[in-house]
This record gives sequence, C-alpha cells and structure tokens, in this order.
Amino acid sequence: MSNTIYGIALSGLNASRSGLATVSHNIANVNTVGYNRQEVVQNARPSNSVGSEYIGQGVDVQTVKRVYSEFLTSQQEKANSDFAFYSAKADQIARIDGTIADDASGLASALSDFFNAAQTLSTDPADMSARQNFLSTADSLASRFNSTSAAMDDLRGATDLKVTDAVQKINDATSQIAELNRRILSSSSQALGVGKPNDLLDQRDQLVMKLAEQVQLTKVPLEDGSINLFMGNGQPLVVKDQAFPVTAQRDPSDPENLLVGVTRKINGEDRLITFDSKALGGGALAGFMSFRENELNTFQNKIGLMAAKLGETVNALQQSGVDLQGVKGLDLFKFGDPSNLPADFARVNPNAYNSKSNPVDLNLSTLNLSKVTGDDFEILMTTGGAGAKPQYRIAGSGADFKDVPVDGSGKFFIPDAAGNSVLSFGFSGALNASNVGDRFTVMPTRDAARNIAMNVSRPELVAAASASDPSSGNNEVILSVAKLRSEGMLYQNFSTRGVSITEAFNQMVSQVGNKTRELEVAKGARESVLSQVTETRDALSGVNLDEEAANLLKYQQAYQAAGRVISLSKDMFDQILTMFQ
Repeated sequence: MSNTIYGIALSGLNASRSGLATVSHNIANVNTVGYNRQEVVQNARPSNSVGSEYIGQGVDVQTVKRVYSEFLTSQQEKANSDFAFYSAKADQIARIDGTIADDASGLASALSDFFNAAQTLSTDPADMSARQNFLSTADSLASRFNSTSAAMDDLRGATDLKVTDAVQKINDATSQIAELNRRILSSSSQALGVGKPNDLLDQRDQLVMKLAEQVQLTKVPLEDGSINLFMGNGQPLVVKDQAFPVTAQRDPSDPENLLVGVTRKINGEDRLITFDSKALGGGALAGFMSFRENELNTFQNKIGLMAAKLGETVNALQQSGVDLQGVKGLDLFKFGDPSNLPADFARVNPNAYNSKSNPVDLNLSTLNLSKVTGDDFEILMTTGGAGAKPQYRIAGSGADFKDVPVDGSGKFFIPDAAGNSVLSFGFSGALNASNVGDRFTVMPTRDAARNIAMNVSRPELVAAASASDPSSGNNEVILSVAKLRSEGMLYQNFSTRGVSITEAFNQMVSQVGNKTRELEVAKGARESVLSQVTETRDALSGVNLDEEAANLLKYQQAYQAAGRVISLSKDMFDQILTMFQ
C-alpha cells in the first residue's frame, strides 16, 4: 500500500514541478514580444480495480501547450498588412502635399508672380525695370518647376529604397521561417509526436507577423507542424523548409523605376516575372509600389504637363511678337535642345530586351499638350501586315493592348476619346518580324518640369509688342501672356474651354490634399483595428502576472502536499516494519 501511495505522490510531485517550471517560464517571458503563455495539461492515470472499487494511480503530464488562437493570430497578421499598406502610402503622399501646397516654396506663388509681372509690364511695355521684373519672375517660376520636379525625383529614389528594404526584410524573414520549419519538423520527429516545441513556434509566429507588415500573406498550416506561406498574388514564399526569394531590379522599360518579382529562366536569360501591386493586397511593399505607380507618377507628370504647356504657349506668343529692337521675339523658355522638341518634354524608353538583330527607335513627331492627361503609354510591337505592328495601352493599367491608328501622313498616333491625336510617332528603321515583342514606354511630359530653363536673359529681348505694330508702346503680346492665367489650354478632352494653368494647379493641390486626408483616415482606421485585434489576442495569449502568481501559489501548495504524502507513506512503511521486529 505504501508503494502505491508513494507512486501517486511522486506523480503529483512531478506534475507540480512541471507546473512550477511552466509558470516560471511564463513570468520570465512576460515582456518577450510574440510570446504565447503556456500551461500544463494533466491527465489522471487509469485506476486499478481493487475488489469492487477503482483506486486512482496518480497523474501524468500530457503536454505543455501554448494558449494560442490561430484565428486571432491570422486576424492580427491581416490587420498588420492593412495598416502597413496605408501607412506607407499616407507617409509618402504627405511629402508630395508638403512640396506642392507650400505657399512660400510651392508653385502657386511663383505662377501668380509670373502672371502679375506680365500684367504690370503690359501697362508700360517700354519700362526696363518692369521687363527685368518679368524676366526675374519667369526665372523664379522655371526654378520652382525644377525644384518641384527634383523633390519628386528625390521622393521616387526614397520610395525605391523603401521597396528595396521591404524586399530584404521579406527575404530575411522567409529564410528564417524556412529554417524554423526545419527545426520544428526535427523536434517533433525526435519527440515521436508527443508535445510541441512551443518556443520555436512562437519565434516562427513572430517572424510571420513581421513578414505580414511587408506583404499580405496566405498561411497554410500543415499536419507535420510546418507552414506554407504565399503572397496575395499566389507566389510561394515558404514551402516547408524551402524559401523562395523575391528580387528587386531596375525596370528594363525605365531605368529610373524599380520592379519587384521573381527571377525565371526565359530563353536562356534570367527574366524578372514582375508583381502587380494591386494583386499583392496589403503590406508595406504593396503600399510603396502602389504610391509610386499611381500618385507619384500621376502628379509628377501633371507638374511636367503644366511646365511644358506654359512654356510652349509663352514661347509661341513671344515668337509672334517683336522685342524693343523690332526683332522677332525669341523663346522665353527652353527645355534642353530646341531642335529636339517634343522629346525634351517627353521621355521614350526602349525596353532593354528589345531586338538586338534589328534595333529600332521610337521617335515622337507631335505632342498635343492640350489633350495630354498625365498618362504614360506602353507601345508593343505585334505581328500584322507585312511585319511588326504597334499596339498601345495606358502604362500600368493592365488593360488589353489596342491597335495604333495611322494618320493621313502615315504617322502612328495615340487618340483621345474623340479620336483626335494626343501624340504621333514613327520609327527610325524598317520594322520586321524580329521586332515582334519589342516594347517602348512613352512619358509625354515626365521631364518637362525638370528641363525647363530661361532662354532669354536681357530685358530688351522680351517680345511685348505684336509684329503688326512694333512700337514700344504696343502691349498685345505681353497682355496675351498675362491672360494665360485664366485661358483654358489644358485637358481639353474634358471640357470645351479646357482648364487654365492656374485652375489645373489648384485642382491638383486639392486632389493631393484630399488623397492625403483619405489615406490618413484609412491609416487611422486600420491602426484602430490592429490595436483592437492585438489587445484581444494579448488578452487570450499574453502573460497575466496576477494569474501566474495565483498559479505559482497553487502549484507550490500542490508540491508541498505531494511531499507530505511521500513523508506520510514513509512513516506508514516504517510502522509496518516495526510490527514484525
């Protein structure tokens, strides 16, 4: 009997010791990020039949389990991805808002000063100080366009660095998760399926949570304890103990753009299979890519469009008039090489993978800045007719390519909604079958704000008078420049009169401000959801010191009681031995 009592008491000691160790482990990790509290699971041993009764045989520790909810953890991962996405976009667009909306350094004051100076000069076209003031404000306006474009370029570079950093974090996390999968599989195998390596599972969950900040995940738990991870677009990141790295590299269609994807062998060459930011779902990576592809491209192109159209229109007016010496006016602004327009407004990027056997260049012929909207275009060469035939679509739209029509002079052109030419182009060489698959990216106004500069530096060269009346008192041309403040010369696809430079800029400032507020509200809402989900999960899985203190006392008392039973069983055994002496 004493041996039976002794065995029962010993099992109680072991169970209490496991409980004390587990509680101590919980308390030690109260501040460990990602730690899930653990608890001992005990089972009563099978009873022995003694006559008509069943006598218990003590207790066994079945396992030490994590207090863990897969549902709440998945909710937290999703909330983490959503918050990171909107946080990335909101933080980046706030920089655009600060750049263009600033009254002191933004474009609004420079545009106003330029038109005001033109109006002042129109009241006395021969006044040299008014002429000099007009040139100074024109130079300030060009510089302001330059600095705004430079700020956009800097923001593009900063965003690319954040994309690169996100890719590095993804690859670091996936490699560690794959290694933890391997260790978890090994630990489970050694344990013959009894118990789980809880601390390794916590480490893996914490890495998955960090990974979810960078990219939205689909997690597939497997029966063997490992997990598979996939991106929102279905791309595998981790399959058991194998990680699939993500790559960032320069866009073959635009050296200033950074693409993200996975590398595959195509025709013996390493090619990047790129990710669409829309398909990635949430996460900081998708946020940075979405901002760059949408808001940054759109607003930088619109700034370029304003610079290009203002420069083109003012130059045309200046050329129509005469200066103080009665000589035909010169262009007030320049955009690089005067013989290279409209290429100095625009950028044409041939894809790096274009045909090497028959290389051809796409050359812009005309560019209707009154109908350009700020979109970029992709040109794809396809089979048709006697050889390659171009198709087009708006860059980044993901839409189907459409055939490029041909105008009366044989030039290819991209039409607006009414069928009017937005831009026309040709090719430097004869197209043939080897050019099928060639691609070109056309950015009609991307570089205009970057390149605009003064072409006239002497006040007497300002053409204020019309050629029909070259007298020094004539103000016809400079008055037309002043009236550009309200002349509808942009976005004529959308209204008969179009939109003036001032209206276009104010609209853009409003769009950026509204988008900034929209993203800030979305960011705040996602942050609130993340906080709520995190609190709910922590309430279930986090360490509560008050609860652990109570458990500590409970297991301590149980340990002492089991020890007392062992002492009692020894006394009983000693008494039995004494009886037979």
